[in-house]
Amino acid sequence: MKTSNNLKSWIGYSITAVSATCAVLFSIAVSDKGILWGEIGVSRWMYENTPGFVDILGNVIDAPITDIGAPLLFLAITILVYWRWGRYATIGLVLAGSMTGLTRISDIVERSGPNENFVFYHSSFIYGDGGYPSGHIVYAVMIFGMIAYLSEKHSKSKAGNVVRYLMFLLILLNLWTRISGLHHWPGDVIGGVLISMPAFLIVVWVYNRIPVILKQFPKIYTFVFEEEKT
Repeated sequence: MKTSNNLKSWIGYSITAVSATCAVLFSIAVSDKGILWGEIGVSRWMYENTPGFVDILGNVIDAPITDIGAPLLFLAITILVYWRWGRYATIGLVLAGSMTGLTRISDIVERSGPNENFVFYHSSFIYGDGGYPSGHIVYAVMIFGMIAYLSEKHSKSKAGNVVRYLMFLLILLNLWTRISGLHHWPGDVIGGVLISMPAFLIVVWVYNRIPVILKQFPKIYTFVFEEEKT
């Protein structure tokens, strides 16, 4: 068991380091070249071949993940997590939510978004229209990914499995429709994944160590975990 845990830890550390390094290198490449090879072709193909109902679903889930909607959505999700899984799980979600501040570094590479002509304009960047990385993807990976993780950790019922698969579906739908809906170039989406992945793994690492940390503070520990004992 100890060997298995050590292996999992080593894999987690490796993925975190590799994804963080790739995020830096990929960001530099995007900043240097503006548009990467293949991005225009991939965008055109996805735009022309994605079924209409998929883009409609993308627009539905896109609406709440805005500067105004995202905090309200997060508040609603936090209340539901507290209701279903208690204070410990809520702390995990709040940790993930704090990392969505990475969406504020969106547009670290100011490049224009795609258009129906599939022409990349170097000088037509407008904040909120395109930009690298995709803040929507960062939010989706951090929040929906954390809900999936919490459902696996705290729910053993079939409902937990449904929640987990639904969260994965929402992430995949976000990844696809940010491109097919001409909101972002593929590189913006890839950058969002690369930047959010190490942040997500760090949150999971901290979350699993919260019980050990809080044992040093008996009153806080009791407050957080007393629900799980009842």
